[in-house]
Parts: sequence; structure tokens; C-alpha cells
Amino acid sequence: MRVLIDAAFFAGSETEDLAFLHLFALARDGRHLLLTAPTFGPAGPREVLDWLAALPEACCRQVRQVLEQGVAAASGLPADAVGIRLVAGTRSDWAAGRLCLPDALRLLQTPLGVMVENRRADWRFLLALAPPVQRDRLRQALDRGWLEILHAGGLGEMKAWLEALLEHPFTSVSNATRLLRLWVMFDRDAERADPSQPSHESIAMKTLCAAAPARPWPFGHYQLGRRAIENYLPAAALHHWQAEKSGAEGRRRREVVDAFCKLRRDQPAAARQYHMKSGLLADLSDEARKDVEGKPRRIQDSDLVRFSGLSAADRATLKDLGRLVSEARRIQDADLDPLFQGLSDPDREALRRGFGRNIATYLEHVGEADFRREFERHLAPGEPDRETILYSLFARL
Repeated sequence: MRVLIDAAFFAGSETEDLAFLHLFALARDGRHLLLTAPTFGPAGPREVLDWLAALPEACCRQVRQVLEQGVAAASGLPADAVGIRLVAGTRSDWAAGRLCLPDALRLLQTPLGVMVENRRADWRFLLALAPPVQRDRLRQALDRGWLEILHAGGLGEMKAWLEALLEHPFTSVSNATRLLRLWVMFDRDAERADPSQPSHESIAMKTLCAAAPARPWPFGHYQLGRRAIENYLPAAALHHWQAEKSGAEGRRRREVVDAFCKLRRDQPAAARQYHMKSGLLADLSDEARKDVEGKPRRIQDSDLVRFSGLSAADRATLKDLGRLVSEARRIQDADLDPLFQGLSDPDREALRRGFGRNIATYLEHVGEADFRREFERHLAPGEPDRETILYSLFARL
């Protein structure tokens, strides 16, 4: 994060406080950038040079190095880089990003909270999303305590947590700090009535994030462009999953991988919204799923056709009390939402159950080039690219 300090601040009494030197310690390892206005250099500003001259030699050398690092890095910062301005006194204007020294230190020491639905799986996704250099930076940030993964436990809990935070965003230092040190990523999911669309819960979460205060900078968030992180697994990772089994299970895995790769090629919109863990079964109606899986279900009028001699009262009684164990059957085209219709019988059967609940672990086997190609394939209009997503994250780190 960028911290801008007016030259006049260096002439005040607060620079004699040990807390002011702590500010430089936080920027020494590159976590934050300290800049002065006017820009620091051999010729000034005079207030900064005078303050440096009064420091012990070793301390002066280290502080000067931090200021020079800031100047060197500033040229590479975008115009909308996230940053605060240090102000004298004890009152902060959080919405304007103008913070007094104690509040600035509190903010800069707070790890960036990356709030996700599943800590382990979503962390793997972020690492796969990042090119090698940035991937190392993410790991380093986690190891150094600059970043923490906040496990929300699902969209509902994530939304409730954020709503509580946004109710009074800047009325306390703790709320303001947590809000400004937060970045959120959540699934697109699928609406039950129309799997081509995000779920109502995901839309509500995106609306909440977009409505968050835009000052001192926009709230950082990313809604996946596909149903879930598993939908971004490249073919190489899926083949790795396939190769772990042989025999009948190996053949089944080969069939589902081949069918899904064909779905990506021929019906990319369907592949983006396919339920990778549970397959086509996940989007069937309750009645159709019971028929396909052979589960008990309530008796319907159509089941009583062969009992035409029964009275209406007896038929009603049977319907109220009875349950049938239906014979398992194959999924038919008519069982599916139009998004998934048009598959061949073998492909429909192969995609019936998906890849299983642990398929996200195969993000660990993803090559950077493979993941990049898969992520960039069929980006929807307005969907952010990898660079935009990662900038939003790293700008707040």
C-alpha cells in the first residue's frame, strides 16, 4: 500500500515518537511504499532532510533507503493505486483515506484478509491463477503474515458477515481497518430454475460488494465467471485424475473426461456451468433425480394407471400413504435444462455423476501455461482477465 506524507509533517512533534519510525519498519521489506510530497531526493524537501540529519547514522541510513525505495517504485504505480495520506493530530477521515499516525499503523499492520468460501480449495485456485513470480509473492505474503485466508463457510455466511461490517463501516477503527483490508472471492454458482445464470445468492453477494463504499478506494471483490473453481481445471489436470485409476473405474474416468472435453469444445456455455463435483444429477428436478437414482418417491397419478378399478378415494389414500421405489434409469434429454440438452446418450451417461467431491485438489497439478489458456478461453463479455483480478488483489496487499 502507498503511504503519502506531506513534508510539513516531518517538522512536527509526532516524528519524535517511536511509532513514526515503526512506519518505516513496515515499509522496509517492500510490503508498503512511503512517499513524500514534494518527492524526496538529494535536494529536499528541506523538512525531510533536516529530520534525517537529526537521526543516528545507522537509523538515518535505513530510513533514507526506505524513502528511496518508495521513489523508485512510485514510477511503476498506476494512477488508481491504493493508498493513504498521513495527517497530523488524532482524528482520521477514513472515507477520504486521511489517517492519523496510530490509525495508519493499525491499518498497515493488519494482514489483507482474503475471504473465500473454502479456504484450502480457493487458495489453490488463487495460486493457479497467478503467474510464477506472483505465485511466489502470494506464498511469501501468507508466510510473513501479510495475508490471511478467511474461511467464510459458504455464500450465506459470507454475505451475513459482510453485511454486518458494512452496516457501520467507519464508525470504529476495527470495522474500518477490516473493511479496507479485505478482498473477497466467491462462486458464480447456478440458479436452479436456469443454470445458465448465477444463483440468486451469488447475485446478491455481487450486488452487496458493488454497493460497498467506494472511498477511499473501491471494495475489492471477484465473482467467478464460471460456476465454481473446478470448472477452470484444464484438460491436463483432468487427465491426471483419470490416470490414477485403472480397470473399470479407469474406463469410467476416461469416459467422463472425454465427454467433458467434448462439452467444452461443442457447448462451452454448458461446460462453464456444469456441476463438476456431482455432474448432471445436480441440476435435475427432485422427481427426475429420484427416478434416475432409483430412490423412493411419492406415488403419482401416472403410477396408478394400471389400477383403474380403484375408487377415487382409494387412489387418493394410496397417494397420501404410499411411496414407490422406482427403478434406476438413464438420464433423458428431456430431464435436462436446455443448457445441457443435445448430448449424445453415451456422453450424457458419462457426465451423469461428475468428477467427485475432491476434484478441486487437482489444481495442485496445474501447469501455469495450461491454466492460463483454459482461464482465458471463452471469457464472457465484461468478465475480468487474470491481470485485472490479480491487480485488484495485489494493490491491497
